[in-house]
This record gives sequence, structure tokens and C-alpha cells, in this order.
Amino acid sequence: MSLANTRVVLQSYAPKDMHSPSLFSIDDSQAVPDAATLQPNQVLVKAEALSIDPHQRRFIDVPDSSNKAAYSFRYPLGKPIVGIGAGTVVASASSQFSVGDWVRSERFPWQSYAVLADQDLVKLLKTTASIIDHVGVLGMPAFTAFLGIALVGQPKAGETMLVSAAAGAVGQVAVQLGKARGLRVVGVAGSDDKVEYVKHLGADEVINYRTCGDFVHAIKQAAPEGIDIYFDNVGGEFLDAALLTLNTHARVAICGSISTYASDKSKIAGIKNLDTIIVKQVTLRSFHYQPHLGTPTETDFLEEMAQLVAANRIQFKLDLRKGLASAPQALADLFSGRNFGKLIVHP
Repeated sequence: MSLANTRVVLQSYAPKDMHSPSLFSIDDSQAVPDAATLQPNQVLVKAEALSIDPHQRRFIDVPDSSNKAAYSFRYPLGKPIVGIGAGTVVASASSQFSVGDWVRSERFPWQSYAVLADQDLVKLLKTTASIIDHVGVLGMPAFTAFLGIALVGQPKAGETMLVSAAAGAVGQVAVQLGKARGLRVVGVAGSDDKVEYVKHLGADEVINYRTCGDFVHAIKQAAPEGIDIYFDNVGGEFLDAALLTLNTHARVAICGSISTYASDKSKIAGIKNLDTIIVKQVTLRSFHYQPHLGTPTETDFLEEMAQLVAANRIQFKLDLRKGLASAPQALADLFSGRNFGKLIVHP
């Protein structure tokens, strides 16, 4: 009897402000592909770690033909959505990969086994005890934190950095890399346990954005000297408030906007304080990790993170969900704040 290849299939697109696992179904009707059916340069990979990330939500929105600026790409209905994933090679028709290799792909479907083109795979070094690390502390979230600080933040010891979503996948690394560079770090999180975790990471002050009241007042209380670097993971109202607390020549790393990804844009208050950028001569820059893959910058990141991990000087909290069937709820939890740490599904 053939082994079932469990798949998480997207059945319908999501209206704005809706986060529900009911958009997906679990399909066990297909068998694991036979190694003998692989075409040249194809690789059969067993999923070991699937990353749950905010950008995936944008690609399951109900298409909005009235908003030309919106993302036009959508995951196709009736198929698994894709994302960053890592797995073990179980069969290969490629000279680049062998059975037993650890690999990562930016296009890993939500299913137990996947046939992937070798050009879409990166071979991973087995320098860590768990392949999951390559989707976490050595993967995209940590690399993103590194880029935001190194390329945009350009920190100088003694400066003050504000980090929103500081208990999240990217934020928790940004906090620690900031402290390693001699910064005073103010973190922002959304629950008491997350606040305590960010303090444990070494943040000098932590704001609970759900209970602090006025955002500008809370930031100024935590950082009366002003903000030199703002690592923004949330966008929206908190970004608008943070602009009013920046010092002259401050740098703002625009990493994400999770507070607005799934929202009805007509109901979101616009950014009102952009004049601060002019008056304070602020650098505001967005960035993305993909253009830096395979570059010397990624090599620098991997070397630094490997040293920090080996010396037990970096912590990385995972929110690990067991089984493919947990993926739809994990994605919903990411937008309701019910996750704590980097969300990864371990099939």
C-alpha cells in the first residue's frame, strides 16, 4: 500500500480581517511520488520544517480589482500554498543533490513530500543539531534582522534602538544583535509573557503596546533620549507614533507591516507624521532578504550567527506546531497574536 502524501489545500480566498483555518482542507488522497518517476534535475524531498510567515497571508486575500496597488499574485485554489521550507532528500535525479542531504526551498508546498527542481533548492550544511534551525535561527527571520540592523540601522555603540514585535521571529534576533553591538534597546510586545521574554533577551526597556495607552508617551517614557534606530515590523499606528520620537539623522528599517496585511485598507488610519522625516533628516528604508541570498552579506551573517549560537549568546524561541494539519491554524494564530516565537510546522 502506498504511503499517503498529506497536503494542505487552499479552498477559498480570505476576506479582509478574516483569519480562519476553514480556508483550507486536508487531503490524503495522493500517494508519495515514486522515485522512478523523477525527471532529470528533479529531487524528492521529505518536509521537515515549514515556515509560517506574514507574507503568506497577502497571497490568500480575496482579489481586489479596484486596488491596483495591491498584490496581484494569489496562491491558486485547489493546491497547497508554498513558502519557505526545509527537508531531507529521499530521492534525486540531480547531480547536485544526494539522498540524505538537507535542503531548503523558497517554494516548498504545504505537503509531506514534494518534487522540487534542483534550481529551487539550497544545500544546507549539517553544522547544527536540527534542520529546523535552518528555518529559524540560521534562516530567513534571523537574516532579515541582521540585514535591517547592518544595512539600514548602521548602529553606533551607545545609540538607542526601538524594535516592534520584539518577541516575534525577526524581532527577537534584532533585540539581541542590537545588544551585541552596544545599543540601548527598547522592545515592544503584546502580552505580559512576551514582555518578560524580551526583557530576558536583554532589552533595556519593554513596552506592552496593548496596555501602555498613548504610544508616543510610552516610547518617550522608555527612551527619553529619543530613538536613533527604529526596526519596524508592524507598520500602522505604531509606526506613525514612532516617527514623532526619532532623533535627527535616525534610521528606520521598514521590515514588515503585520498590523495591516489582512486589514481593509479603507479602515486603516494613514501615516500622518511623515514630515518628521524631512525635519529630522531621517533615513527610512525598506529591505528584503532575497536579493542578499548567496552574497558575501549572507556569508557574514552565517559566520556571526554560528559563532553566537556556538557560544550560547543567542536565544531563539520557536512556536513549533506538530503535523501538517496544524498549518492553517498556525497561520491564523500569527495574525491574532496567539503565537509566541517563530512559527514552524513540523510535519
